[in-house]
Amino acid sequence: MKIPKTANFASVIIGFSLAGCSVQDTLSVGVEDPCASLKNIVADYPAGFEQYRGSANDFRSVTVYKAKEQLIRGHCEIWSWANNDSAYVCSGNTPNDEVATTRYNTAVNWMGQCLGDSWKSQENPRTRDGENAGMVTRFSTSETGTPNVSVHRVAFRGDSAVYVYVGTPSRLAEF
Repeated sequence: MKIPKTANFASVIIGFSLAGCSVQDTLSVGVEDPCASLKNIVADYPAGFEQYRGSANDFRSVTVYKAKEQLIRGHCEIWSWANNDSAYVCSGNTPNDEVATTRYNTAVNWMGQCLGDSWKSQENPRTRDGENAGMVTRFSTSETGTPNVSVHRVAFRGDSAVYVYVGTPSRLAEF
């Protein structure tokens, strides 16, 4: 029996929620078919995720839009920099690194299944100010014009979070 990708992603979100210790850590799916949504978001990368941009908040070097398509309800944004560079980002804080690790591993497995065999993954440690800051798995494909898709487990100075980044490969050192 094959489990639909929507069910897999729903189990990721349920795992995210159950792994947390309080209501504020509960995450929920924001779309009917998360895998199809992710693929559509990736496909809109060349247009700067324009069809997914909601209300904007302007800052000095970046505009942050509320994402119209929320893979994880209430946790997704589109960042647009002045140089016509943009990224779709979903993030969720965690109460500790153990929860972050569980969420990260589950998200990496789901992401690999959703993106398919044409995408290759590579896991690397994250560092910040010379210190260990978690792990990142980056997914890439040989197709031209495609973004970097990555899942990050951030653990730095007591803070823990997991986030998904869809954006320019030129920001690999940052994301």
